[in-house]
Amino acid sequence: MMVQGILLVLSVGFIAGEIAGRMGLPKLIGMLLAGILVGPDMINIMPPQMLELSAQIRTLALLVVLTKAGLGLDREKILQEGSVAIRLGFLPAVIEAAVVAVATRYIMGWDWYTSWLLGWVICAASPAVIVPMMLRLKAKGWGVDKGIPDLILAGGTASDATAVTMFGIFLAWLVEGVDLSAAGSGLAIRLLDIPIQIGLGLLMGYLAGRMVVFLLSRRHLAESIVHDLIVLLSVGLGLIIADTYIPYSSFLAVMVMGFVVLESDPVLARRLRNEVGKVWIIGEIFLFVLIGSVVNISVIGEAGGRGVVIVLVGLLVGRWAGIFASTVFSRITIKERFFMVVGDMAKATVQAAIGGIPLAMGVDGGEYILAIAVLSILITAPLGAFGTACLAPRMLVKGDPDPTKVTVHEKHRFLVAYDGSPASSAALIRAARTARQLDADLVLLHVRFDESPPLTRDQLVEALGAARDIASEIVIARGNPADVIIETAESRGVDYIYMGKRTIRTSERLLLGDVTQHVTGIAGIPVILVE
Repeated sequence: MMVQGILLVLSVGFIAGEIAGRMGLPKLIGMLLAGILVGPDMINIMPPQMLELSAQIRTLALLVVLTKAGLGLDREKILQEGSVAIRLGFLPAVIEAAVVAVATRYIMGWDWYTSWLLGWVICAASPAVIVPMMLRLKAKGWGVDKGIPDLILAGGTASDATAVTMFGIFLAWLVEGVDLSAAGSGLAIRLLDIPIQIGLGLLMGYLAGRMVVFLLSRRHLAESIVHDLIVLLSVGLGLIIADTYIPYSSFLAVMVMGFVVLESDPVLARRLRNEVGKVWIIGEIFLFVLIGSVVNISVIGEAGGRGVVIVLVGLLVGRWAGIFASTVFSRITIKERFFMVVGDMAKATVQAAIGGIPLAMGVDGGEYILAIAVLSILITAPLGAFGTACLAPRMLVKGDPDPTKVTVHEKHRFLVAYDGSPASSAALIRAARTARQLDADLVLLHVRFDESPPLTRDQLVEALGAARDIASEIVIARGNPADVIIETAESRGVDYIYMGKRTIRTSERLLLGDVTQHVTGIAGIPVILVE
């Protein structure tokens, strides 16, 4: 059944993501809705074994995306905004939790402890939603000059640590029946858990990052990039497991580990970032489909409109006030602040992970806490993802992405001027070899002119047999060879022109020299000559 479950998750997640993408929506929305559809409350075809292991699989996917985020953090951009990143680490979460607690107290009529517990559940932003969105923005260059995506990444992770830590503290108080107004309640000691968990998370992440660099860069423990990736993710998984025994924020530690690797060895970090990005393609599908599959539709009606009001008040009042308080006296404009509210609003992973704990622990109102947590996912995950994609081009300034901090996907294209001569065949072989390494496309150009016997399309197809595993295009044109080569290269956006030193068949060497010199002299594209 596990095999069927894996097939189900991958197939419905991929298809739903592609459908959402073609509709102009973020793919994760389609994946999330697909998970709800196949989950127990809808058509119920998700195997029970997958549901039982859902939390562990989601943890692995979260490990991948947090590692990817850490490998792309830009230290200079974060330091450039000074204390903004620090304030973003706690103010939005604390203010939103307070607003939700007050709203819950008067809308639901709960006691203050339970109201605050719901506040800490709702205020956490989802790294599973926010991290991939911010990484896409960085790759496209939106907001990179002021480090907006990096500020959201760094601040969001720290604020999650604050939210989860405070949730654990308030849950313990409720279960133990602690009366903070009584003498000897140890309030100060309990509140110290927050800086302790964040501080230890920073320390553990730093030590883990240094260990990865030592093993891979100094000792050369791994023999290939795949082995490097295994070491990196194994250390990251160890960080997540260790937080069961040591009180620290594992989310923060994993991201710091990637950041330390980036700062210590940028070359290693680039290679790892590319490989982690490939793993995330599958991890993203598992994460969002499985999050959707654990959503309990039946509890939504129990919370009703009151739950929606609480979530929206928390966002529109609490999150807004927290972001603006964090960015006051900074270079960030009003438009960029509004974007940060939208970009940092999404709820999913933390709510799915901790929303059901109060109910399991027997806390009064636990079923409503779970229902409102589910509502927060359904409301904010699509809004945050869709809003980020739509508003980024309108509210952020586009800069040049730093290829040392993100995986910038570039599609290369090479043009080969071919006339059937040994030199042009050698140029084709050289271009094909490089195209395989870069996953590039080939344009095979044959120029017909009066003095040369033309090649047929079948002959050109046969010549491409040596590059049949590469996406290619055949172009046959007539005219001045040098002019046609340059015009074709420019019109098709090629990166390099490959030519044999005797590219054009003719009895006059002067013409050959003129063609080569003309192309290399005036083409704004690099020309590679092959003998």
